Amino acid sequence: MGDKFQLIHDVSPGTTGWTVKVVVAEKFSPRVAQRSPTKYQNLTLMDSEGSTVQTTLYGQNITAFQDELLLGKTYLISNALVKETNAEYKAKSGEIQWTISGRTRIRRVEENNSNLLISTYSFTDFEDLPKYMDSNVDISVVGMIIDIKPRRIIQTRFGKECQVQDLVLVNKRFDTVLLTMWETFVDNECKYICQNLRKKLILIGKHLKVTSFNGLSISTKADSSFFIDGEFELVEEFKSWGHTNSEIIDNMISEKHYLTSTPSKLSSKLSVPTAEKDFTEIKNIQGLKTAKQFFWIKGKTSVKVLNQTYWYMSCNNCNKISSENYGDIYPCVFCKCTDAKAIPRAKVYMKLTDPTGYINATAIGNPAEYFLQSNAEILMNQTLIPTAASMRLSMDEDEIFYVKAITQELSTDCKFEILFIVNPSQIAGDKNTGKAPVEHIGEPIKFLEPTTKRSLFHSDTDDAQSSKKKCDKSTIEITKKNQ
Repeated sequence: MGDKFQLIHDVSPGTTGWTVKVVVAEKFSPRVAQRSPTKYQNLTLMDSEGSTVQTTLYGQNITAFQDELLLGKTYLISNALVKETNAEYKAKSGEIQWTISGRTRIRRVEENNSNLLISTYSFTDFEDLPKYMDSNVDISVVGMIIDIKPRRIIQTRFGKECQVQDLVLVNKRFDTVLLTMWETFVDNECKYICQNLRKKLILIGKHLKVTSFNGLSISTKADSSFFIDGEFELVEEFKSWGHTNSEIIDNMISEKHYLTSTPSKLSSKLSVPTAEKDFTEIKNIQGLKTAKQFFWIKGKTSVKVLNQTYWYMSCNNCNKISSENYGDIYPCVFCKCTDAKAIPRAKVYMKLTDPTGYINATAIGNPAEYFLQSNAEILMNQTLIPTAASMRLSMDEDEIFYVKAITQELSTDCKFEILFIVNPSQIAGDKNTGKAPVEHIGEPIKFLEPTTKRSLFHSDTDDAQSSKKKCDKSTIEITKKNQ
């Protein structure tokens, strides 16, 4: 990037006559301040030595400079307002912050500094994602976008409606993972992806988190940022790999097995505790008041109440309850999907016990099917009160449970949901790490025939119609941010 200009660390409050050559490393969506109605947008600028500075635009300057500061492009910048960062934000934003206004001079430089930019990324391999599940640790990933699910609306525990949309990413080992995009990423990145899905775009994402939602998935955070088909050697190599393996990838897209559950290859990498001290004793979470906590518990479980409904009719897009008949296509009132399909989903109310006590917990979807040794369609057709002959009603041996604490309405105590069930006999321990990979998490019940399984998750709509329905009908043209 040259060395005749100042570097970021050369510029401090009071410095005059400076010009710094920078590349736009990150460009975040505009947001509204928490303590005022002011709208602001943050950028991260990087110099030739890899030093960065957080830069902010406010109000009308966001619109004025939206075509001036493009992600991944290089600029000469001078006369920005330079000030010390407020003490409460220094740990995250650094000591110094720039503010760009109408007085700031910005000039585009035709240089390709993509190699410098990509050198600052530390990518997490898909098979290593389970290490960071529910930890809120920042990760970066790269993958090919092979599918996008319909946009849906969800309601947070605070009553706020949010829009989300899931992408399916594949890596060079043909592992897949869901990436859930929230709010402004749906309006911007997802709309562009919908319009260009057939191009098999390469996505580079930064500041993401791994969650246990839907088995195992990645999710955006407020400060996430993306390059889509950016001008990087890494992207060109991925494109070449995709071209070489186009037949395999097209077959994956056609069969869509990745929509049924967490991919087994990734699930099998989940690290499960093997040492007794690493499990949570149930007595320590009885009467828990703080939700959104996760625990590994070793114990036994049984059906809490025999005469209960072991399934519910749900929307195939958001899993919310539906009053429609099996297979009906309908507009879902929860996620606003106009062509949702009613499908059965397994659910069981259980009693989870260890030597210190017990809690009541719910298992939904795959964990419920694994415990009951049945599947949602069979459960739906079950007309008699279940018996041990028709499904499993208790576990006599210890198993391992991954449990989430959830806020409960009309009570200060949390309720619990079982997300994973692991059979210890199927774990091959690693003496060096004290951890063990899960063998069967997320896999469908073996006796469920592929045609039946597929019928639960797929409509008969052909690929072209399905792709069209996934995207909003809006005709707004989206300008590719990283051109």
